[in-house]
Amino acid sequence: MTSPLPDYIDVSVIVATRGRQRGCQLLVQAVAGQFLLFPQTSFELLLVFDGCEVYDWVNPADIHVRVLPLDQHAGIARSRNAGIAAARGQMLAFLDDDCVPSATWLADLLRMSSAYPGCVAFGGKVIGTDTVNLYAQLRDAVYYYETFGAWYVDPLAAGDVVGAPYVNGGNSAYRRQALLDSGGFDEILPAYSDVELGRRLSLEQRAVLCASMAIHHDHPADFRQYMIRCWRSGSARALLWSCRGYLQDSPAAVARAIAVNIVWNNAVRRRRRVSASPIQVISVLLCQEVVHGLGYMHALLRCTRSRCADSRAPAATRMGGQAGSP
Repeated sequence: MTSPLPDYIDVSVIVATRGRQRGCQLLVQAVAGQFLLFPQTSFELLLVFDGCEVYDWVNPADIHVRVLPLDQHAGIARSRNAGIAAARGQMLAFLDDDCVPSATWLADLLRMSSAYPGCVAFGGKVIGTDTVNLYAQLRDAVYYYETFGAWYVDPLAAGDVVGAPYVNGGNSAYRRQALLDSGGFDEILPAYSDVELGRRLSLEQRAVLCASMAIHHDHPADFRQYMIRCWRSGSARALLWSCRGYLQDSPAAVARAIAVNIVWNNAVRRRRRVSASPIQVISVLLCQEVVHGLGYMHALLRCTRSRCADSRAPAATRMGGQAGSP
């Protein structure tokens, strides 16, 4: 008979999932297989079911796989926070439920956590599975390139990079105490909760990224999906300003960035990194900036109206509101 896991274990891999039964099964099999190569490392795979049924392939007798069903759809930040509260590992790792981790994903994580005792967060690349698709290229050659640097999109890049603005939430790991002290992911945000966490944890000095600690993951593959991402990122930046006060997300900063991108960056710099026709690239990037700005303005107006309504409400009514709502 297999003994149950102790309350203290080395690594918890938290996977928030919803409606991706087959992809999640393949992920669990891949990660569990990597842990077999490190028998001295105790682990658990914690599956947080975000308002959906537990998948039928989950084996209750498997002591390494735990399930945490949520009654209602909570979103990625709340689901991950629920996983943090339930996890037992001293290292808390997060993977997207439909990704495929590289063969060295776990080995790189364990190596970095030992080699960099002063760092609190670890991560790696998110590699799109379709390198030809325009929207996947834009995700890599524009967003990731400008956020993490040229090494991120270089398939020949190797080694570690110390210091990063954040680690991608779908391929990340944090030391348990640092994550608990920070309060976890910001639940008011529709996107950017990993970005905001990176700011609170000062990861510019305390994170390590490894080129080979990678996951393969689909990026938005069509115009509609890509624009939804742009809207959500704009909305998130408005909340970061109005509810959290980050100056880099102020209306002036966002307007200035949009103007510079439209007038200069899109036509001169960004289009050269993408293989599609320049007219198509510039057109999509223009839509990106417009939709991002509209999402920002919409969320900002909602926050303003909410604060005005709250200021007019009686004190007892305000105290009874839902915590954390914008």
